[in-house]
Amino acid sequence: MKKQIFTLIITLLALVAHAETIKIGAGISDGEYANIIVPAINDALQEYGYTALAETSAGTQEDIDKVISGQIVATLSQLDVAALNMTAEKDPNENLLLLWGRIAPKALFCVAHRGGNVASYDDLTDEEQETPLKVSVGDEKGGTALTFQYLMKLDPKLKNITFYHKGKTRVEINRLISGRRDLVCFLTMPDPKNELIRGVMEHDELFFINIDNPAFDQVKIGTNRIYEIVEIPVTCGFLGFNQEKVKTIQSWVTMVVNEDKIDESLLDALSTVVMKPDLLEGNTLMAKAKRLFNNVLTRIKEWMD
Repeated sequence: MKKQIFTLIITLLALVAHAETIKIGAGISDGEYANIIVPAINDALQEYGYTALAETSAGTQEDIDKVISGQIVATLSQLDVAALNMTAEKDPNENLLLLWGRIAPKALFCVAHRGGNVASYDDLTDEEQETPLKVSVGDEKGGTALTFQYLMKLDPKLKNITFYHKGKTRVEINRLISGRRDLVCFLTMPDPKNELIRGVMEHDELFFINIDNPAFDQVKIGTNRIYEIVEIPVTCGFLGFNQEKVKTIQSWVTMVVNEDKIDESLLDALSTVVMKPDLLEGNTLMAKAKRLFNNVLTRIKEWMD
């Protein structure tokens, strides 16, 4: 009996090892998509016979371009970036398909310097501004730059701006402190323990501005709102009380596929996985080991029955 169980375990592990491998667009190599979300999707796909790897790039737009061309089968994307691409001009055959699942929230944070040229969102839309504001938004194919591209469609006054696309966010914040930028913006999952958020809040001369144009939470993709205007904690407070907050827009990470270039079984598996409400829970080494062990035991039981 022990020999049979051992043989079954080896067989099952071999099946896992020979699972079909797919690549999922995940943006930059040190980002949350590549290091948090794709590993969680990979864990969830194991029972369907697939292994998922993160395909890193300069940003989400490059990933969507790869999905359109068929280089990869799927990509993670914010809803606003998906909306920019799911148009008659960019997707005339309507091949891009949004797999509806709110995988994780992504919020826009914009850092200003006290006494600088930007004190609020109104300064970004001030038509009497003599000199264009210098706003850092990361790589032009990245999520933050594309978010601003979409916001400019929604607010025509958001125009007297020169965008900067170079440098890591930390370096750009140094340029802000040095007076070479007026605003530094970035997207991240809302978490007051995030290093960038914590670093800003610990600096006496830096603060987050509110991004709260009411028009932003009215826009939809299909029947679903792209943005929500929410108050997001930027400090931990004491036991969760007295947290400092910033009011800003929050979108959601979901998955985009090319319906013309993906097989039905994989499409069904991905659709199921991204809808899991607990997809990102317990994404630790111990939790992964426990899930693998439980999956092996479940398959052994099924085989023995």
